Amino acid sequence: MRAPRLPVTLTFMSDEGSNNPQIVSDRTTIITKETDTQKRDMARAKDTAACLIIVRGTPQGERFFITQDGMHIGRDPAVEISVADPSISRKHVIINKKDGEIVITDLGSSNGTFINEKKIEANNPTQLHKEDMLRTGNTIFKYLPAGALETLAWENLGSAAHTDPMTRIYNKGFLLDALESEFKRAKALHQEFSVLFFDLDHFKKINDGYGHDAGDYVLKEFTSLVKTSHLRPKDIFARYGGEEFVVLLANTAAKAAQDIAERIRAAVEAHAFIYEGKRLPVTTSMGVAELNATVESAQTLLKAADKALYTAKQTGRNKVVVSS
Repeated sequence: MRAPRLPVTLTFMSDEGSNNPQIVSDRTTIITKETDTQKRDMARAKDTAACLIIVRGTPQGERFFITQDGMHIGRDPAVEISVADPSISRKHVIINKKDGEIVITDLGSSNGTFINEKKIEANNPTQLHKEDMLRTGNTIFKYLPAGALETLAWENLGSAAHTDPMTRIYNKGFLLDALESEFKRAKALHQEFSVLFFDLDHFKKINDGYGHDAGDYVLKEFTSLVKTSHLRPKDIFARYGGEEFVVLLANTAAKAAQDIAERIRAAVEAHAFIYEGKRLPVTTSMGVAELNATVESAQTLLKAADKALYTAKQTGRNKVVVSS
């Protein structure tokens, strides 16, 4: 018979810069020291509120933090957790805190509310537990309690999936999904909805004359200017591609959308884009399109805004044109 094998542990030694494994003991070394990243993540997670994350529906991966009593889920744009899903009632459920726990109450919704695919009674508060799946209409949320480390993982996944890496605004993929949802919601509820389509004038000249680093600076500065100063919290701002951008404006008619576009245009023209001590010539042309009875699809609406943008560029640039 073979002699029994003694357990060994491979430990990486750092003497003289060597990383060669050496057998040093028959006891397993316990790692007790956390890395700085782990410490930061644990600290951040400790401070996070309970949240609901869309795992099926639009926008997938979106997190909604439960920060107060009386938060509603519904398709009404005015509620705290507004979801573009026509199968959800205007005010579908209400979320409250009870004895430190999160409870939800179905408000007599048309299609009911389900936890882990079990229907809950209307007007009967029901407690949520970690990783419960909450279904309202065709949208499914995952529940994570306060302090859950997994909440940060969803943050990273959502960021990678939905965000343009350079400008840190939404990317084209997210935009097209959101456009479809917002269009359907506005159609179903007979609400106003407008789209801005714009790009930077003569952007190629900036790249050719000052270099691509200057072009990257302009894109970042431009998006920061628009995002932080001229859009409302629920407006969806995305990079369509290159120097082209789109803003989705829910509950906004053409005239109000035109006013927003004009403020953005004027702000860009007045802003000092300074790169390596030189002020760069940056302006933007913008097209506006509004949902009306003749618009058949979300893509039709986007194309109408794009066509208005083309008109703005062909008639002098640095201007706003509203689709007819």
